[in-house]
Amino acid sequence: MSTVARDLPRIETLSQSQQRGVDCVFCGITLTPRTAVDLGPRRLRILGHVTHWYPRACGHHPVMAEYLALIVHTQDCPTCLDGCATGDRLRRADREARR
Repeated sequence: MSTVARDLPRIETLSQSQQRGVDCVFCGITLTPRTAVDLGPRRLRILGHVTHWYPRACGHHPVMAEYLALIVHTQDCPTCLDGCATGDRLRRADREARR
């Protein structure tokens, strides 16, 4: 399990809507396509089977959401240090959110 996953609320403490990405994992507000920030897929082991869940956050948590998305992305991206479009977009969004 990555450090990023520990920064999110534990999945068993979340509602079904939060687990499915319908509601924000931090505050529970219902998300729309415009307000949702994808935090990337997370591996989850249930009864010996590995599956994924897809947490999302709202715009009220932009710094945390973008920071987590950036960490998740850079962990799996071999070209991110050289500059990739997704990493660049997430870094820009993170800088904007901190202003």
